[in-house]
Amino acid sequence: MTGQALTSQLVPPLSSTAQADASVNSALMDRLEQQREGFFSRMDGLVPFNGLYAVGAADQSFMNNYGRRYTFGLEWELLKEGLVESRRQMQRIGLDTKTQYLQMMRDTEQRQVQEQLLAVDQMRNKLLATLYQREAAAARPVLDRRRQELAAGRATKADVAEIEYRAERAALRAQHYVNSRDVLVYPQAQELINRIEDVQLQPEPELVERAFERSPDVQLQALQAQRADYLPSMQDNTSVRLFLERNKDFDRNPYNVAGVRVRIPLDNDKARDSVVQVSREMFEQQKLSMRAALAQRLSMLAERLRLKQNDMRLLQSENRMVRQKAELACYRLDHPVASLPSDADRDVEELTLRLYELQREILTARLDVLEVLTQLSALVKPREPQELYSLSRR
Repeated sequence: MTGQALTSQLVPPLSSTAQADASVNSALMDRLEQQREGFFSRMDGLVPFNGLYAVGAADQSFMNNYGRRYTFGLEWELLKEGLVESRRQMQRIGLDTKTQYLQMMRDTEQRQVQEQLLAVDQMRNKLLATLYQREAAAARPVLDRRRQELAAGRATKADVAEIEYRAERAALRAQHYVNSRDVLVYPQAQELINRIEDVQLQPEPELVERAFERSPDVQLQALQAQRADYLPSMQDNTSVRLFLERNKDFDRNPYNVAGVRVRIPLDNDKARDSVVQVSREMFEQQKLSMRAALAQRLSMLAERLRLKQNDMRLLQSENRMVRQKAELACYRLDHPVASLPSDADRDVEELTLRLYELQREILTARLDVLEVLTQLSALVKPREPQELYSLSRR
């Protein structure tokens, strides 16, 4: 039993009926990432209306001494209801569509992170089910011996009550975790979990820069800042038309005409430009605020990760200490000293139970570190694991 408790501090492979590739959010997020650049480039490549119009008019006079008149030709509108305005409308529609696309990516990403954290929690539940079952199985024979010792006068009721509590705790929690829902287990995380103490994050400035560049919220702010450029201006009410027509007025002979028609509003864009400038400054300030918030969040998570790793190392250190005590108790049990009273058998049993508990605490601590690392990954969005951390043994 002691050897079994000491053989490994690694998380064993955990079975699951769910498949990682069946994750709807992960598959959708992958498609969105793959299609994003192509979708944006297609939006930018849409051709606006060229501003070219076919014009014509005709009427017939009711006076006997007048005939009919007509006009037909082509007009090319550059500004109002023409080429430039059509391009602006297309750009504004493209901006709105990109904004909606980024919002959809952000929402999908949040659901994906929730799913990944749920998977870590499910791995913890499946692991605890196995470990508590082992603890319960190890505590039962110890409890039987304590009751026998109590009947023989070699143990107190307090000794029995302590083992009863540990056995009952293990049994109740094993029963709870065994009945937990089977959701999702990521087998590709197995190696990382078992080397989680060797994870060293990349320098925080690099992580902050990557998180800022890849944040959908920051990209949304940049798009929102561009919206101010589409506030109404003098240009929207200015008309410049180039025309080429053939006309006939009443009894005059038909004739060709070409020219320019211009209509300029008597107004200015001073108020509009002021609003645009203020809007841009506000969005730039928002981006600076978001960068600072990302840096704070990353710093907090990095510190939490280091603390969880430190807690796990402390548990491993305690495990080594308890193991040495258990080995000493085993030696005393095999080589008793006749002149000294010996409780080596009881020490072996209690230290063995403690080793089971430490094994559970160490393995669940690994998943605690993995949970924090998952949250860090959600912020940085590394394309390769090396962009977030390195696995170099200290």
